[in-house]
Amino acid sequence: MKYEIYPSAKSLAHIVKHYVVIHSLKDIEKLLFLPNGGNFIVFNRGMKACSELYSGETFEIPKNYSVSIKTNKVKKATLYPDNNLENICFPMILVELLPVGFYKLFHEDAATLNNGYMEIDEELVETYFKELYKHETLEQELEYLNESLIKLDASRGNTRLCIEDLLDKMIDEHRYEVTVKDLVDDFGCSRSTMERQFKKYIGLTPKNFILVSKFTQTLLAYIEDNRTLKDLDYIYSDNSHMNRVFKNILGIVPSEIFHEVSSENLHIYQRSSI
Repeated sequence: MKYEIYPSAKSLAHIVKHYVVIHSLKDIEKLLFLPNGGNFIVFNRGMKACSELYSGETFEIPKNYSVSIKTNKVKKATLYPDNNLENICFPMILVELLPVGFYKLFHEDAATLNNGYMEIDEELVETYFKELYKHETLEQELEYLNESLIKLDASRGNTRLCIEDLLDKMIDEHRYEVTVKDLVDDFGCSRSTMERQFKKYIGLTPKNFILVSKFTQTLLAYIEDNRTLKDLDYIYSDNSHMNRVFKNILGIVPSEIFHEVSSENLHIYQRSSI
């Protein structure tokens, strides 16, 4: 899969991480998407595919515009055998959302995405996205998306959420080395309230959000910084603990994924464009 990353407008920084422009779906099955609490708006152009977890569970990607599943597992995209590659138009654009991005744009409970993709309502498409893929240049397409998402955001009357302050503290101060109890103490709320807030705005429990964030940071640290396996157990109690976490989220133990990535049998989306 060949793709490029482009920044969104600065006024969307609280919602959008960046835009992903896909130029080819070749070897898409080799690309792994690590869980990070966020997800994607998929502006499909003829692709017939599904998201697949290591367990074999699959979630169909709608043929129209949609918002992707929220999960605490690593996933990959698999093309259906009946795809006619000549009927898939490129470039294809995805919008990678921050953890609270879906709620802010659609004002729907993020936990509704735990069971699959959500097709975007036709009225929303007609109002905000009907001119997508009708411009002459990619720059014009992305500028149109910026304007459309800014208008959609404005229509929701969004203000800063308390959970956004919590996420900032979790990342900047704690660097994910934090427990749910720590967060409850920091923000003076009950555990049940925090659980409800995370499920509503992010779609994951606070415990799962911390778990997948630490997992993703650990895996990327090894691959990007060439750390040894022993260097990684600082974030877990021991190697056995780390193996269980990797097996639960990814389906294989650390040594196997490291081998697959180093052999270029698998690629990780969060690393860089390929």
